[in-house]
Amino acid sequence: MTLAKPQKVIEQQMGEISIVHGIIKVEDIVNYKKVIDSLEMDENYPWIRPEMFNLCGEEQPYYYENPIATFGATYKNLDGGVSWSSFMLKFEHLLRQLDFDFARLRLETEFMGNYEFFWGAKTGAEDEFYKREDLIESSHWFFGHGIRHMFGGLEEQQPKLPFDFQYPIEFNPTIRDAFNSMLPELNKLKLKTIIFFDDWSKHTVFGNDHSQLILTYLKINKVIRFGWESGKGMFIERLEEIKKLTTTCNSN
Repeated sequence: MTLAKPQKVIEQQMGEISIVHGIIKVEDIVNYKKVIDSLEMDENYPWIRPEMFNLCGEEQPYYYENPIATFGATYKNLDGGVSWSSFMLKFEHLLRQLDFDFARLRLETEFMGNYEFFWGAKTGAEDEFYKREDLIESSHWFFGHGIRHMFGGLEEQQPKLPFDFQYPIEFNPTIRDAFNSMLPELNKLKLKTIIFFDDWSKHTVFGNDHSQLILTYLKINKVIRFGWESGKGMFIERLEEIKKLTTTCNSN
């Protein structure tokens, strides 16, 4: 008798799998290990957690010139929009703490396609190695998307980005302005005290998906903590004064 094949777990979960993986060419192994070891157990989707990363070998000759750190994780329905912008915001916050040469990240989705991203670190030299017309320069690195070789050069004709994603990453201006108008109220919240918001899904700001990027930005900069609890809804814990937000959120 032939047994019917069981349905995939993904069908039972009513979602689509996304795979994120990549490499970082590390310049300072000790610093890299220190940063990864200090990562908090992120509970806010899409999370970046220490177990996603390997910790590199320090012994030569088991690497040539530089060790390569690898990382990877699977997610549900991480294929673009605000969630992907939030992931990128967290990943770049991590990169700012590392001494690295270049980093490459790949996002694979079930139905929306595959995407690649590249960061070439700035050295401060007059003649920057990764400076080129098809990379976007920021204060910390040169950023590009699409399949690229280790020197930053593009190897495909028409690179694409995930839906509703732009770089540099910016706050939605309407939600940003609405959030800024709430600052007097939010800064009255008692420090280091969890406050729940009633019926948050109908809230002018927190009921909008674009608020996730704002909350993520404030969390990685240790201004707030936020999350959701079953039966209680959304909470915010203010850690310090919340200052007015500007247009871009990845310029720091």
